[in-house]
Amino acid sequence: MASVELAREPAEQAATLPLSRTLIDLRSRNFAAVRLSPRDAVRLPRGFGDRDTGPVTLVGEFVRPGVYDIRRGERLSEVIARAGGLTAQAYPYGAVFSRESVRQRQQEGFQRTARELEQGLMQVAAGQAVAGMRGSTDLSGAIQAGQALATSLRQTRAAGRMVVEANPVVLAGRPDLDVLMEPGDLVAMPKRPNEVTVVGAVLNPGSLQFATGWKAGDYVRGAGGEQRFADGDRAFVVLPNGQSAPAGLGGWLSGGPPIPPGSTVVVPQDPSPYETWGFLRDVTQVLSQVALSSAALAVIVRSGSK
Repeated sequence: MASVELAREPAEQAATLPLSRTLIDLRSRNFAAVRLSPRDAVRLPRGFGDRDTGPVTLVGEFVRPGVYDIRRGERLSEVIARAGGLTAQAYPYGAVFSRESVRQRQQEGFQRTARELEQGLMQVAAGQAVAGMRGSTDLSGAIQAGQALATSLRQTRAAGRMVVEANPVVLAGRPDLDVLMEPGDLVAMPKRPNEVTVVGAVLNPGSLQFATGWKAGDYVRGAGGEQRFADGDRAFVVLPNGQSAPAGLGGWLSGGPPIPPGSTVVVPQDPSPYETWGFLRDVTQVLSQVALSSAALAVIVRSGSK
């Protein structure tokens, strides 16, 4: 700060006379001679800082994990460098980048979808009560499944995950992928995993040891195969970086491309009972959102316990 502004009322105290404003140089030799009078006002200009208000948190496989204050315009690669870089066990392809503003939007989306499900279920239940008197098909089981899905959405905590590139080697050659940091951001860097998880409509859901070259179909078979009412055509894979892709289980369980370690294969149930209900047409998409958040939160918890 090199100067301040001094505002002084005129001596005549006339209402029509404006305040006199003087800029005083703090480096001047005459600064000490300035005398203040009653009703004077001194304005200190706000200084510009290069730091944003708030820290970011790095957990997991960083050389020096912890909380770091960031400068305005600082990027992910710079914060990683300040943390000493990655350890030899780090798995940047599975890094979770979580942002609070994104988490809030995702959480609102979960609650909104749950409300739509519940409203639709009320309409279906009312129609079923009338149809039951006429001997129509009983949809009570499907209604219960829809209620369970709505409850799951309400209880799921959004992770706020953004799909970003977190490998410093890649970022050095592709600075356009280097995300700008914001206060409150969380970066969880996991160890390289050695398993692939299979969930949903399979006989024995759980985690299987990673095998080079195995596809989604191989892991589904390792989990006992599909249940009777599974929908293999809509199965998908949650990749370690947070993206999702079709599992390719159609046909003879070809399984698509090889699955990287740390992935989750999700096999949904057959949605045919719901397809006549407009509000349940995107059941698989809802399950995908829940699976993505669950996978991201699991990485954050494991990395934070290091």
